Amino acid sequence: MSRLRVLLSIVLLAATAGCMRLGRRPPAPPPPVAGPIMPADSIPLIRMDSIVRRVAGAPVESAFVAPPAAPRPQERPAERCLLEIEGDRSQFIKDPISQKYTSYFGGGFTGRCPTQGITITADSAEFYDQNQLYYLLGNVKYREKRVHLDADKLTYFRAEERLLAEGNVYAVMPDSASMTGPRAEYYRAVRGVRARARMVATMRPTLKLYEADSLGQRRGEPVLLTADNINGEGDSVFVAWGTVQLDRSDLMARGDSAELDNRRQFARLMKQPYVESKGKDAFTLRGKVIDVFARNKLVERVVARDSAVAVSRELTLSSDTIDLRVKDNQLQRAFAFGPGAASAVTPERTVIADSLDVRMPGQRIREMYAVRAAYAESDPDSTKVRSAERDWLRGDTIVARFDSAAAGDTTSRPRIRDLLASGNASSFYQVPNSKAADKPGINYVRGRQIIVDFKERDVQTVTVVDSASGIFLEAVADTAAAKPGTPTRRPGRNTPPARRPPNAVRRP
Repeated sequence: MSRLRVLLSIVLLAATAGCMRLGRRPPAPPPPVAGPIMPADSIPLIRMDSIVRRVAGAPVESAFVAPPAAPRPQERPAERCLLEIEGDRSQFIKDPISQKYTSYFGGGFTGRCPTQGITITADSAEFYDQNQLYYLLGNVKYREKRVHLDADKLTYFRAEERLLAEGNVYAVMPDSASMTGPRAEYYRAVRGVRARARMVATMRPTLKLYEADSLGQRRGEPVLLTADNINGEGDSVFVAWGTVQLDRSDLMARGDSAELDNRRQFARLMKQPYVESKGKDAFTLRGKVIDVFARNKLVERVVARDSAVAVSRELTLSSDTIDLRVKDNQLQRAFAFGPGAASAVTPERTVIADSLDVRMPGQRIREMYAVRAAYAESDPDSTKVRSAERDWLRGDTIVARFDSAAAGDTTSRPRIRDLLASGNASSFYQVPNSKAADKPGINYVRGRQIIVDFKERDVQTVTVVDSASGIFLEAVADTAAAKPGTPTRRPGRNTPPARRPPNAVRRP
């Protein structure tokens, strides 16, 4: 019985093991990998240059691509160009070492990338398979959706998706800009290579920027930008350096370098820049950095920083920062502020304060607000007073108001109407002496507020409000005869303390 039990156990164990082996499935063999089918000693004439799928390092150079005037969604990077060659006048030479071909195309060359909408034509072309490089000569025309490029010769670095155009280069961005120059490089936006298209223009190109309407049609006068180098990236931002010239229909700007954002209608000029408006009543603005803001292609605001100076027919402003507001190519308002003092010089007087607000609609000065440590001075009427002293007014705040000129009167200068000094105010002015023009009377007053009224540019009345005090001095004939040989000396004059000059560093 024991032997029978052992035999039955062995049979059951063998059956169980067999079932387990039958339940397992062998691993499926790997599917065969299809390799490219290539002729032994020839390449296809139509698609002879199948693309090499590798990621090229994005070049470090910045770029120059004209932006649109209105915002639009950013285009997605395209695929690599798989160039198809048309024509039968070609010759192929195989390198016995690298087994790569050098191809020559004559009698007209046409290459297309159907999936990318790219067409390249030229009188003749060469293709070096080992370097993945096309060299095109004569009447070269490159066409794609975002740019049209014409040149005498073109080198196409296919691995980098980079085009080098040389000789009579003319690039057109159909809805926004055009560029002319002797040399330019265009970097295509390609997936896996670079996200945005770039262009680099050197050897002093000229760029024309246009505003496009909702249908993509150009409108208005272009903005002209000329520089030794112009780089742009994407569809908006430009960087230019080397004797930059920026010309608009309403102003011209010069500088050593500049940044432009055509979509935001913004420009920044650096390194000894200056801006000059165009028109009858021109104004100029200088500084170390100047920002220009526009809307609908018309300048609305110009800001100069660091040692800024603005000059117009009626006013000269000096300060660390000057902010000009413009409408219809005329100054409407000016702000001057920053570390140090701000000064405003008119044909009649000088005003100095920590900050200035000049309101001048139609570029005709109407009001001037001088805030904090304000000081105003002017020369007395030279026909009535002969003196080296200047009349002055001081206060925490000074407001100057001017008479409005008659409508259409652009020749007469605005006349001062009144001056209002508030907060620790004091004034010094000279009164004509009918007996001696060189010995005017002196009027010095102090108070919380001083109001000086003018008539025909002469002081008419002086009103002192609260805490009034002062003195009036009138010259009289000298009754004491001076001894012979005794030198005469005038008493010391009570001159106002020296002000820090405009653009000086503020003292703590």
